[in-house]
Amino acid sequence: MPTALIIGASRGIGLGLTAELIARGWQVVATHRSAAPELVATGATTAVVDMDDAESVAALAAAHAGTMFDHILINAGISSTPTASTTDKDNVTKLFWTNAIAPIRAARILLPLVKDGGSIGFMTSILGTVGGRQHGYAELYSASKAALNSLTRGFAVQDVGSRNIAVINFHPGWVKTDMGGDGADIDVATSVQGLATQIETVKPPGQHYIDYTGKTIPW
Repeated sequence: MPTALIIGASRGIGLGLTAELIARGWQVVATHRSAAPELVATGATTAVVDMDDAESVAALAAAHAGTMFDHILINAGISSTPTASTTDKDNVTKLFWTNAIAPIRAARILLPLVKDGGSIGFMTSILGTVGGRQHGYAELYSASKAALNSLTRGFAVQDVGSRNIAVINFHPGWVKTDMGGDGADIDVATSVQGLATQIETVKPPGQHYIDYTGKTIPW
């Protein structure tokens, strides 16, 4: 039975992906920060973790010492509506901490729990592409995801190194969630079915920046 650890699974894509993987026969450990009855109902093993707090992530790693996962997904992010001209330092600090810094810190803590031949994934966005960016939409959110993408490049080289582990940067699509809104292109079920297939398909070595259908996105 393949195993996965999903950081940030109380709602939306994280919740849907937890249920999808379990339906496919995976054993899943999924984390949440506050009460998450829908997550508990999936049958996943649950744990309370605040990804912004490295000590909380370290406690999770210690609790699962000796457990090796086929896939670990760092799924966390907050949106931002101000622009670079209208934001303030506190908003930018929170945005970049949650969307870029905390995911890399968590990945470094949890990497020893990834099996050889497995993968570690980051939930990023097509908005994080620099080479493919042809718009000014959501500039600070986009910049935070570009920062995450950049940090994962260093993570793949310095931390994963020669280990037989794939690093996957996922764009889940524009999804009808609290963040994506009702006008988004696809529903959660469509996104997580595609993401689960990519998790099962993408094998090491190397790093991949792909969407939920497996299409490569330019860095």
